[in-house]
Amino acid sequence: MSATLRYAALQDVDRLLEMMRALYAHDGVPFDEQKSRKATNQLISPVDGAFTAFGRIWLIESEDAVAGYIVLTFGFSIEYGGMHGFIDELFVSDSFRSRGLGALAIEHASALCRSLGLTVILLEVAFENTRAHALYERIGFREHGRRLMSSLLTAP
Repeated sequence: MSATLRYAALQDVDRLLEMMRALYAHDGVPFDEQKSRKATNQLISPVDGAFTAFGRIWLIESEDAVAGYIVLTFGFSIEYGGMHGFIDELFVSDSFRSRGLGALAIEHASALCRSLGLTVILLEVAFENTRAHALYERIGFREHGRRLMSSLLTAP
């Protein structure tokens, strides 16, 4: 099966939000369309004609259809020697799963990270998402014996 990834553009935001809604429902995470739209627009919108420094969003296309998307963001860590990549979201529609598209998308994001000189890419996966966990381990991701924790700085 052939598949390609292309950078998302502002005209793709509504389609991305549809897929985000499906991803969040699958993961049991509340979906806030307004907040997601704002963040997606910030990540896609070019700054002075160049990519935003926050990261990238790609659409995964297969069989003349949008099959999913991947969001790569950039962070900074002393432990990892500077900038690192973080796969913030990865979604493949049900009808396109088990075809290698998730692995293809992760390799695509990893290739960009390597080209930028980054040495590590991180992601998170829900404990109960054993299918995704198996994929990530199969392509080289390992748990690092720590928990990812968060604290909301503003009221939800």
